[in-house]
Amino acid sequence: MKTSERTSITGMSTLTFMFFSFGFVTTMNNILIPYMQTLFSLTNAQAMFINMVWYGAYGVGSIPSSAITERFGYKRGMLIGLMICALGGFLYYPAALMVSYPFFLTATFVLALGITLLQVAVNPYVVEIGPHRTTAMRMNIVGTASSTARMIAPLVGTALFLGTISQIIPDNTLPVSDAQRSALAQSLQMPYLSIGAAFLVLLIIISLIKLPVITHQTDDRGTIAKAWQHRHLRYGVLAIFIYEGIEIAIPSFMVQYATNSSILGVDESRAATFITFYFLAMLAGRFTGIFVMKRVTDKVALSAYAAAGIVLVAFGLLFHGPVAIVALIASGLCQSVMWGNIFGLATRGLDYLTNKATSLMLTAIAGGGIITVAMGAVADYFGVKAALFIMIPLYIYMIWYARSAERLAGDAAANQSE
Repeated sequence: MKTSERTSITGMSTLTFMFFSFGFVTTMNNILIPYMQTLFSLTNAQAMFINMVWYGAYGVGSIPSSAITERFGYKRGMLIGLMICALGGFLYYPAALMVSYPFFLTATFVLALGITLLQVAVNPYVVEIGPHRTTAMRMNIVGTASSTARMIAPLVGTALFLGTISQIIPDNTLPVSDAQRSALAQSLQMPYLSIGAAFLVLLIIISLIKLPVITHQTDDRGTIAKAWQHRHLRYGVLAIFIYEGIEIAIPSFMVQYATNSSILGVDESRAATFITFYFLAMLAGRFTGIFVMKRVTDKVALSAYAAAGIVLVAFGLLFHGPVAIVALIASGLCQSVMWGNIFGLATRGLDYLTNKATSLMLTAIAGGGIITVAMGAVADYFGVKAALFIMIPLYIYMIWYARSAERLAGDAAANQSE
């Protein structure tokens, strides 16, 4: 009994650290975007390709990752994912030597593919590693670890990267010289080598500890094509696609927005700290959302949070100074529970097709990259305010979906019964 308890505690601690690493590495991209913009003199749209390759990895990797875990098992899938993550971190070293933006994007894509596989493989272990009566508690623990990492990462990234810019380019003169570009690129080497090494350490730990054996239950009736026939799921996949764009739009553009002299005019290091407050707002929203969801339906909650998001983003665009920044930060409260609301509405009545529906929704995470690149193009031509305005029609779609999903699910059920 004692050995079992010790193994469970060791395993849970390791899984919690893995979720921390997911949140940390993902959020570092928000600091990497302005850093790469300075390093390579990129437009907003070009800089947002960091998001494109990162979230695009979910789009192309989610379904293959499920196939890998089915073929090799969840633990081996986890080990493969950790190896891919380590490789991605190590690829930053030659990318920095070559001072190549495409090479950096390749390294980022490889790292994201590993994270995608880990997400698919790790979540079932959180359920199986302890008693079922405490599953919700364990999910909250790992979720809190991820949220905590997302608050810490902007502070670490600011110290490592944005502080380096002021040291290498003290007069902030752009474009940078070849010598400055080389120095900026090489400053990325040690942080990402450390990230790669951390994933290797996790690989060794996971290979040594005992984890529960998870058997994959298959159902021949369930196919992705059959799940896709449900209209409320199709529109739900689009809702996830849009949600991801909404969630990462603020942290992706926060530095550019807050440094704008007509908005607040602070330096990049201070602007980056606002990203931490955004994710703090999301964490607070998750805690308060626990109580809200006990009292209202997914339909009501998604509608209300989306409507509040419209108001806050509008405040952020109409006002200047601290009021504008605080409003955009507070919008994190609105994004905090949307995923769960959309998931509940999109999978309603799907029964044995729920797993296939989940795979489809994971591929829609690619929306985070595609939407922010489009917003970057708008920012290049019309300014960052115009780019953030795009969030308002996206919120409106959320309200429409919240009000329509139950009817769409009912129509699908009626058609099946005929």
